[in-house]
Amino acid sequence: MKKPSRRKYNNMLIIFVLLFIAVLQAPQLIKTYLIEPKENIEVVEGIKPLFEGENAIQKMHFSEYDLSANTSEQESQLIERWFTLEGTLLNDDSVKALKEKLPAPSSVEVWLEDQEEPQRITIYQAPSFWMMQNWQGEWIAVSAEEGYLFR
Repeated sequence: MKKPSRRKYNNMLIIFVLLFIAVLQAPQLIKTYLIEPKENIEVVEGIKPLFEGENAIQKMHFSEYDLSANTSEQESQLIERWFTLEGTLLNDDSVKALKEKLPAPSSVEVWLEDQEEPQRITIYQAPSFWMMQNWQGEWIAVSAEEGYLFR
C-alpha cells in the first residue's frame, strides 16, 4: 500500500480544522438563522420607582405634617400617589451639577409595612421637577405639580 504524500496530509489537516470550526459555530448559526426570535419586550432603563413594589406605605412624616394610610380618603390618595411615583434616573454628573444650583433639601420619612425603620427620602425642588433619592440610593427626577405630592 502506498503511503499518502505530504500534500494529502496537509489537505486532510485543513479539512479537519474547517470541520472543527464548523462544529464549534453550529449552535450560534442555528440560533441565528433557524430558531425564530422571541418577542422583544421593551424595558425602559431610565425610569425607576421611588419605592419597592411590595410593601405598602403606612405613614409619612413631612416637616410640617403627617399622613396616615387609614385616616381620610384624601390622605390615602396622596399616599398612593407617592407609592406609585416613578422618575427618570439621573447620572452622577447631573446630580452634582444640580445640587449646586438647587436650594436646601427637605426630607420625608416613610414607614412601610413589615419594616421597623422608616425610609428617608431626600428631596430637592427645582423649578420644573423634583429630584428625589429612591430606595436604592439612586437619584431620580420627577415631574409633578406640588399639589399632587404635597398638601
